[in-house]
Amino acid sequence: MPAQVKGEIDSMDEKEYQEYQRKKEYLAGYRKACKKIESLKEQLESLLEIEQSVRSQQLSDMPKGSNRHQDLSDLMVKLEDLQAQIADAIMESCKIKLEIEGALWKMEDPEEARVLRFRYIYFMQCSEISKAMKYSRTQVWRIHDRAIKNLKMKHHETFRCVNI
Repeated sequence: MPAQVKGEIDSMDEKEYQEYQRKKEYLAGYRKACKKIESLKEQLESLLEIEQSVRSQQLSDMPKGSNRHQDLSDLMVKLEDLQAQIADAIMESCKIKLEIEGALWKMEDPEEARVLRFRYIYFMQCSEISKAMKYSRTQVWRIHDRAIKNLKMKHHETFRCVNI
């Protein structure tokens, strides 16, 4: 972050700074939700590979008892549980994204909304945003900080924790 922009943040009083940080944390919650989904999908993929391995082994082996059937049943229960967790995480992620998009649509300055969308919805770095918007990185940081300050969110959204 450029020194000029950092100076603007340093000039905030404690209450303004806390509100600024809460808004940034809330916006970053969408990325956290997306990463949680990625992690769950990786786990699911791993379990599906194990299931496939168990099924193919079960088909090729001679009957050896009922314990393998129980193992497969346990695996199926775990798969269903993980799929339910993924569905819940996707729903939570969609809710967060819709709340953020709703707040961005209400912003008066479209450039501010655009910077926040690039940063927190599309997960772009400052250098990527500056190229896309044809601004210097310092300008992007200034717009970003002004946008965070101007972002109007429902009181409960600003303080909401993202626990998925």
